[in-house]
Amino acid sequence: MEGRDFDYYEARARDVKLEDITSCKDNAEILRRLRDQDTSLDDISIADDADDDYFVVGEGDDIGWLGYFIGKSICLTYFYINSWGEGENIEALIEGINHNQSITCLHIGTDLRGVSFRNLTPFFRNNNNLAMLEFNFEVGLECAQSIAFVLDESRCQSLKNLCFKDCSLGEEGFAVIATALRTYPQLEELSLENNNIGLTSCITLADMLRGWETSNLKHLDLDCNGIDDQGLQALAAGMNNTKLEELWLSNNLITAAGLMSMSDYFQSESCCLNTLDLSHIDFGDEGAVALAEGLIGNKSLSTLYFDPDESGITNVGWAAFSKLLCDTSNVNSTYHSNHNIETIGEHGMPGTPIYIRRYLESNECPHAAIHKILKSHPDLDMNPFFQWKLKLLPVVINWFQSARSRMLANDLIGASIQRQSLPSRELSALYKFVRGMPALTVISYWQQQVINIQARRRRLDVEEETAWVRLGGRPRDEGNVEFIQIGAKRMRQE
Repeated sequence: MEGRDFDYYEARARDVKLEDITSCKDNAEILRRLRDQDTSLDDISIADDADDDYFVVGEGDDIGWLGYFIGKSICLTYFYINSWGEGENIEALIEGINHNQSITCLHIGTDLRGVSFRNLTPFFRNNNNLAMLEFNFEVGLECAQSIAFVLDESRCQSLKNLCFKDCSLGEEGFAVIATALRTYPQLEELSLENNNIGLTSCITLADMLRGWETSNLKHLDLDCNGIDDQGLQALAAGMNNTKLEELWLSNNLITAAGLMSMSDYFQSESCCLNTLDLSHIDFGDEGAVALAEGLIGNKSLSTLYFDPDESGITNVGWAAFSKLLCDTSNVNSTYHSNHNIETIGEHGMPGTPIYIRRYLESNECPHAAIHKILKSHPDLDMNPFFQWKLKLLPVVINWFQSARSRMLANDLIGASIQRQSLPSRELSALYKFVRGMPALTVISYWQQQVINIQARRRRLDVEEETAWVRLGGRPRDEGNVEFIQIGAKRMRQE
């Protein structure tokens, strides 16, 4: 078939009968809806097999006419290219795409059949609505270079989501892509699942993240990439400049050493990470301890995914997570435990021990610290609070009243038992507080006496020094009576 450009279709579009230019009725119907700007047709998928709303690649010039009507559409937002068929008239389809300004998501799930991705540069340059670009085919180095060229030339500032899934980019392919992405700090999602990027690419990725003065990246998917401890360490060093909320690292080669390198990031004030996925990684008890210790003081993470059966964790590792969630060594440690994490393990947490799940359930409720303190410390020690004397008594009463009202508002496991024991625990705390007051009062009395005596001593020292000044100065021998008499005579003469 001879090459046809956009003008060819433009000249014939007014009089053409769609049934005559397509290979099947379904294709004709899709073209009709595109032509008529049917708002209900907001996505199109090109495929080899017929299905609802799928445009089937057939004989004739179906692809060329599809490109033309896509170029004219103002309603199409999602366009999925899963097949080129025999590759006829791909150029015409691409030219039509270049005229479109309504597409917000472009998915390419098949190779370009020798057509350079650079031919799509006008589309990326002129479409200010494109927010998502997805690739799902094996991208060779040459194609990666073409993609990088288009991204660098177009500077598509509307692009928020970039996905390379199962593309086998490798280190060289990702390196050229990362270079182009240095001018895309507006990206919010970057997915690189199953691309075998390895250590070198982790360093490149970290440099890219550091190069963004203001980063908007919230989702980073690095599943199945052969990332080891060194790669994770390099990556962690570059994440401090991000607002990352989700990090997916499943099916990588990470051990406890790599997880330890995340501690500084977890405890940094800039950490916004909400979800961390470590599924299908055998990090063992040492890894669990590294995670638990690294998350002390973290205020952002709520979901930690991993497969308990594949992680290699024993009771030692679960004990570390237990201490992270509720350190029962004293009330203050319980108060400063982690009250943010709500999931540890798989979705639904079938392999997570019951006592861990109960702490996590407490974290889902408001004022989790109160529940953990009441559950873990049936006999509250009031001695640390005596330093505030009776000023703290109303605070103690209000704390128990607040705890009672919040427990009534939340149906927790064992809450009924806690509600029944709360009044007696309140009375016990108040009794200890009041009982400690007499001894504290005696101590305070003598402390005040010492303070008063020291104050009087300082006043006498000042008066003595003033007297010596009026006597003409302190003598070397303060017992010399003759010196004092001379001083007194001088004062009378004055």
